[in-house]
Amino acid sequence: MIELSNNLKLLLKIIGLELLLMFFYTVNGAYVTIAEPSSPVLQFIGLVPLAAGIFVYLLIKKKWNYYFFNKPKITKSDIQLSLPLLVVLLIILIGSKGLNAASIADLFFMFIMQFFFVAFIEETFYRGFMLKMLLSKGVKNAVLISSFLFGITHSLQLIGGQSVEETVLQIIYAFIVGLVLSLLIINKQSIILTIAFHGCNNFFNFMGNVENHIIYDYIIIAILLFHAIFLWKSMNRGEYIRKDIHFTG
Repeated sequence: MIELSNNLKLLLKIIGLELLLMFFYTVNGAYVTIAEPSSPVLQFIGLVPLAAGIFVYLLIKKKWNYYFFNKPKITKSDIQLSLPLLVVLLIILIGSKGLNAASIADLFFMFIMQFFFVAFIEETFYRGFMLKMLLSKGVKNAVLISSFLFGITHSLQLIGGQSVEETVLQIIYAFIVGLVLSLLIINKQSIILTIAFHGCNNFFNFMGNVENHIIYDYIIIAILLFHAIFLWKSMNRGEYIRKDIHFTG
């Protein structure tokens, strides 16, 4: 009975977090659709209150380390684990033929919005809050479920008029990205690293000179999938597993 109660509480917490995130993204998306703002700040203005709320919560509760905001380490093994992410970012830049520097102000503000708002929110929710909560159900379940939810959330792109094919590909891409980033957290990496990758990924895609050809997406998915398999096997062997994981709900 106690276990059932704990499972229900965990389920409600996860659903609550997912609904909260979807609410803010839906409201922001509706505003963008209606107002059609050209400013990068206004395109994501609806997410500012959520980002501020997360920051205040972490600050007041002093939960930074608890949710993996530990200082990033720069060792040879850490660089090796992060190398595939750098390759992915390079491929995105090549596919989009560099950044559109027509407006330096737009570049600056899009950088700010993607790093300190979008990436900060999503990584804290999925690789911070949810991953930590789900660890009570086992590391593998935590990684898979948090990554699945991260992928499914991208189905909201359909509301913005994105095609079904593109949305399905984005869900698959997000799920595999979620696997890699979650496994990196388990493998002693800081959530700051995952925020940096997430922010760069979004920034390069939004501010590229051209939209990436779909072939680049498949190449990136293949690279990330192989990296996810490598990290998963490392986890099974007990390699690189962080020591500060507390199995609490």
